[in-house]
Amino acid sequence: MKKQIKTERQTISITTMNSESGAVLVVVLLVLILILIVGAVAVRQSTTDLKVATAGQVNQLLFQANDAAFMKVEKEDRILNGSQESVDTLKMYMSKIERSGHEVSLCVRPRSTRLFSILEISERNENGGLMTNRNNGYCNPSDSNDYVSEGRVITQLSFVRPDDSSSEGAFVREVVSTYSGDFAKPETGGNATIGCTKFQGYATSVIPAFSDVPLGDASSTGTATIAGCFKQPRTGAATVDTCLAALGVPFQTHQQQYVDQPKGAECVSGS
Repeated sequence: MKKQIKTERQTISITTMNSESGAVLVVVLLVLILILIVGAVAVRQSTTDLKVATAGQVNQLLFQANDAAFMKVEKEDRILNGSQESVDTLKMYMSKIERSGHEVSLCVRPRSTRLFSILEISERNENGGLMTNRNNGYCNPSDSNDYVSEGRVITQLSFVRPDDSSSEGAFVREVVSTYSGDFAKPETGGNATIGCTKFQGYATSVIPAFSDVPLGDASSTGTATIAGCFKQPRTGAATVDTCLAALGVPFQTHQQQYVDQPKGAECVSGS
């Protein structure tokens, strides 16, 4: 009888122990589930914060690249214009009358001796056609020499001069009671009649690593690659900007107007 009672007590004791272990296991599982949920929410929140921070950093980097490109080409222009050497500078090149209606593009290549060089530009004529002897300025995303900011950013500059092949004379806007007559603009050679030459500058910076779009190369055309987008015109319906935006490539474009005023002369044509 003692053995039988002892056995029954042992059975009751084991059953109670199993019941307690099962309850502990359920509690542990619930705690683990809660930890997983909290962890997932924290990871999602940190990922969102990271995206916001990254977007801000990208915008700042692109802004700095565009600003640096404008500053560099302007500084180069000032230095070369002040020298006694006969060299082509950006303003001098864009002010020639044969540039009327033209678009000049060049890639910011940090390893080049000069930023603006007639040997390293791409030029479109007044009809939008690409000039065969001026087709070495578009950026090539597959070439490491075309990157700035520690090899992360590509920056391309474009300068567009409006078509000023108007028949109006140099003094068409002269004040009343003056009798200079209406001087015709020269059709060939030299600069336009006495007046300022205005042209628009565009700086476009891209970070190819932040997109899955194909880079393309120097031979790429069309709008399916980054290299092809850089070869689109700066004005019109289909431009560099519309191409990059359609591909979802992170980019920024800044515009700046330039005026070339002859030394010692006052602009009177208002062009």
